Amino acid sequence: MGKTGVSSLDPPVGLIRKGSIVSYDSSNNTMQVQLTGSSSAKNNNQSVPVPGNFQLIGSNGLFIGTLPSKNTAITLAQGSGGQYYQVGYKTDNIDNIPDIKLGEILLYSSDTSKITLNDDSDIVIGSDIENIHIFAGSQQYPKTNLITINFENENHFNQALREVNGQVKRDIEPNPQATSASGSTKLEDDKYDKELHVIGMDPTAASNDVLVGPNKNPAFVEHRQMVYEFQYKSNIDSDIIEANKYASQPQAITNYTTPNRRSSRSDTMSLSLVAPNFLIESIKGTVVDIFGNILDLNRMPIPVGLSDNTTFSPTSTNDPTIAYQNIRALERKSIAYHFEINSRKDPAPNNQGNALGINDDNYNAKLQRSRFSFDVDKEGQFKLNVPASSESGNIPLLLRSENYSTFGTTDNSNPNQLWFIQNGQAVSQDIFVDSFAAPMKSPSSAAAGFDDIFAHGSIILQDNHNQADLGPQDRISQFSPNNSNSSPYNIRHGTAYHDIMQTCISHQHTADVLKWPIGQVDSPNIIVIDGYGSTQTKDGYSIKTTLKTSAEFNPPPEINITNLSNVVSPVIKIGSIGANDGNAGGRSGSINFDGSIEFNIGANTVDRQSLWMDTAGGAVINLGRDINQRSLVMGMDGDAFIQIGGYGVSGDARFTPLGQDGQRNGTFDMRVINNGFVHIFRFDSTGCTLMTPGNMSIHAGQNMIISADGEIEIDCEALVLQKRRVKKIFGGSI
Repeated sequence: MGKTGVSSLDPPVGLIRKGSIVSYDSSNNTMQVQLTGSSSAKNNNQSVPVPGNFQLIGSNGLFIGTLPSKNTAITLAQGSGGQYYQVGYKTDNIDNIPDIKLGEILLYSSDTSKITLNDDSDIVIGSDIENIHIFAGSQQYPKTNLITINFENENHFNQALREVNGQVKRDIEPNPQATSASGSTKLEDDKYDKELHVIGMDPTAASNDVLVGPNKNPAFVEHRQMVYEFQYKSNIDSDIIEANKYASQPQAITNYTTPNRRSSRSDTMSLSLVAPNFLIESIKGTVVDIFGNILDLNRMPIPVGLSDNTTFSPTSTNDPTIAYQNIRALERKSIAYHFEINSRKDPAPNNQGNALGINDDNYNAKLQRSRFSFDVDKEGQFKLNVPASSESGNIPLLLRSENYSTFGTTDNSNPNQLWFIQNGQAVSQDIFVDSFAAPMKSPSSAAAGFDDIFAHGSIILQDNHNQADLGPQDRISQFSPNNSNSSPYNIRHGTAYHDIMQTCISHQHTADVLKWPIGQVDSPNIIVIDGYGSTQTKDGYSIKTTLKTSAEFNPPPEINITNLSNVVSPVIKIGSIGANDGNAGGRSGSINFDGSIEFNIGANTVDRQSLWMDTAGGAVINLGRDINQRSLVMGMDGDAFIQIGGYGVSGDARFTPLGQDGQRNGTFDMRVINNGFVHIFRFDSTGCTLMTPGNMSIHAGQNMIISADGEIEIDCEALVLQKRRVKKIFGGSI
């Protein structure tokens, strides 16, 4: 009987065999494997089909695996029917096994691309040096809950923003990877990042990581962010093009041949209403334009690298130490912080050339291209530009705001309630406001001198078409159970501490004569100071003239002074949407300080001047008084020169039709209220008027000369000349 057992030349079915992967066919998930090791002569070099083997193929779609790599050594077992199946991997070269640690799971492709998880709750993605580290905590460091990202460069691209952090990289020459306008200028493709040039201290020389030596040229870095208005994939164009897309038969979109700069991650400093979806741009770090130019505060290129003494180029014959000092001196002028909003604008009016043009250079001092921007250079000097609002824009009011949950009495006055108040609206109102503007006042005979006639503010916000009050409702009067009004107040515009309408009250409400108790007489448009000395009665109040002339003049001369009619407009009219038919525009902001501010302003070098102030319009100012009853205490180290009257601002389309350009005669009218009466000191086109209801004293420590090209008239009850009395009656004597 023959001997039974295992033949060393022909192993039976089921024993482990060795093999090497020859190829893999993904269409049928089959590997061709060359069997190796002990075998009979008939199958020594045969290639057998083996089903692809992956670590996990779940019925629910879960998968873990990688494509079988050629020449990978594996182990196989033969099943029924002679089919071979992969059992595992055989490591012929232990150098291919990366360093692994006890308690660690490793997913590895190279030293710079691996994922590790360990029993200390560490997750590391990347390399040992540059990685994302998630550390929930360990027994030694419980509840750490820390995530750290440690890469030289980091980008974020989503539907809300694009963010670039790291080296400044720009297109400084035509790029073969960006040759069309169809979107091939790469934004999110990281392969395109390799096509960009790193901008160093000398942008004309190659940047490097050299630490010392004459060739050192460190790279600039930036934290740059662009925030969109709408999701990026909506492909928002200018308002003119975008509006056409909503037409029933849209016009064909113009095709362009050059790359779209705004589809590039290197695009910067290009906000414009031709691309309104790019809403907010901010840059921290050295600001560099798309072509690699370092920009100064006026956004002009700084000439680094353009001369032999400002470059690190190997061809330069200049001392690199001197070049470094020169470059650093120039780059002090570069922008270190930039913030800009792509401010919205109404189309230019029809009488201003291109009515819909965004780049119209002739429209109203180029207001169309004015954007909110704030730039700070590396010396700390800043530049701020604030555009003007449209006629249908916001009117900033002096308000305090609260959520309904804060003050609502529902749900047992729960301050954290989410309470839906419909108020007839499709969406519940969450934020309510109340005003802290000064109340509207009216002159009164009361001891205080004024009566309050409206709770807060004095200037009505009104729709220019239906005259509706557009001021928001006042929360306190709206929800107060003690509100005696049939409806809540519509908040008005004003200033915080004074009724702006009553500025220079003595210029607005003057009686027929100079001497009057405030509020006890009416206020005509013209002051008529007559020449009669009699006591007159007006509206039941006894009043007396203060300037009288000789009775021989018939009729006596009059002094006419026109009253002010509204120092500010009592109504602001809000225009219709997208039209310039209101007068609410031209506003750049509202600043409120609840406390005091202290200004200390240095001087420039060229003129030793501390303040230039140029206003296109007038200023209405109310000054309160301090604890010593003083409203203004001002010292001047030098001379004071004040001109009143002259040329106004020209070229503003809003005011040109009003004929306010050109030269205008000035008026200086200063009035002092004292004990309910007014003293007047006035210069106007008629001359100089000085009036007082009390005594007037004029004294010169040296000579006094009184002269006139016409007559000099002295009219009084009694004249004392050289201590001798002259009576006014005809024939009076000294």
